[in-house]
Amino acid sequence: MSQQPPAHPFGEPPQGPSNPPTAPQQGWTPTPLSDGSRPSVGARPPASTEPGAPLGGPALRSVNIDEFAPPRSRLPLLVTLVVLVVAALIWGATLLRPASSAASAPSPSASPTPRSSASGLPFLSPDERFSGRWEIVDHRWTDSGLEVEITLAAERGPVNYSFVAFNNAGVDATESTAGSQQPQFSGQPIPSGQEESGWLFFPIERGPATIILATSGGNQMSALPVSG
Repeated sequence: MSQQPPAHPFGEPPQGPSNPPTAPQQGWTPTPLSDGSRPSVGARPPASTEPGAPLGGPALRSVNIDEFAPPRSRLPLLVTLVVLVVAALIWGATLLRPASSAASAPSPSASPTPRSSASGLPFLSPDERFSGRWEIVDHRWTDSGLEVEITLAAERGPVNYSFVAFNNAGVDATESTAGSQQPQFSGQPIPSGQEESGWLFFPIERGPATIILATSGGNQMSALPVSG
């Protein structure tokens, strides 16, 4: 009776010097894997990795520290622009000031002069916007009519004026014309605080007469008598 070696507790006994591996029986094929392929040892090459790529994931892009810097402020640029604009305005105003002063200066030919006295008869425009004083400084009768020298001062101007006269014996009023003596009235409005003097001529018959001061539109403001 021969003795048989005891069975290995886990099935096949381990292979070794005393138990060499046996060749598979003829017609034996390995059991297919779950994906349908056959097992193979060392047939598939290991997956290749890119040179220099870190283990465990794809290569990351390089990072520059300037990307984390805060954005530059535009305040210095805005302050510079404001300073340049202000400087340009000041420079322009300096250039224009002499021209404006020259334009506002009175013309040398203007007749109104600063008022030197408050004498004369007060007058007031119908709308009460303009007022002043006026007087007949001198008058002369000629064969053709009456020449008078009148001073007109504006307290609240500018005063636009006109003159008419009539003989007290009649009713017809006559407008004034330039006198034959100097100075003559310019006919320009008289500003506040200034006065003008000049000679006027009225072609009326000699005798007691009345000189009327009116607005440029013919509305009466005052009247003064003249002896004949």
